[in-house]
Amino acid sequence: PKETIYVGNLFFDVTADDLKARMAEYGTVEHAKIVHDARGLSKGFGYVTFASVESAANAIAGMNQQTFEGRRAVVQYAAGVFKASSQRNKRDPTRTLYIGNISFDMTDRELKNLFKSVRNIVDVRVAIDRQTGQPRGFAHADFIDVASAQEAFEILSAKAPHGRRLRVDYS
Repeated sequence: PKETIYVGNLFFDVTADDLKARMAEYGTVEHAKIVHDARGLSKGFGYVTFASVESAANAIAGMNQQTFEGRRAVVQYAAGVFKASSQRNKRDPTRTLYIGNISFDMTDRELKNLFKSVRNIVDVRVAIDRQTGQPRGFAHADFIDVASAQEAFEILSAKAPHGRRLRVDYS
């Protein structure tokens, strides 16, 4: 038994927020994640990390084989080592940020609004597929100094335009 559980057989449109909201009735949810493929599409399963093993056990007892968003969920203890994104090894701060998991249908205006609350930006480069001319879902942003990049890191890490939490790291 551990704090992290696996939740499978989910509809592909279930978000981490949906999962977190449903699991909150069993205890304090520290982190909820839906696993996506390389194209950013849901794989139909996710992980929830609770504050305690008891909460995880309650969620398994209460939710396994129960209907969630119209499908019978498979809920069990997570098999492998699951790390919340906040525990991932981060790079040393630099003047350039990598911003990933950007929605492919995000407009230039929406991208501009995303950076509105960020100061001291020098340049933003959105990666474009050479063959299709479509955005690749990530960008790099250059800042005047490392302190500005660190401030932007905190601001952008909390944003989720189009329901997709941005993945931010130093480049």
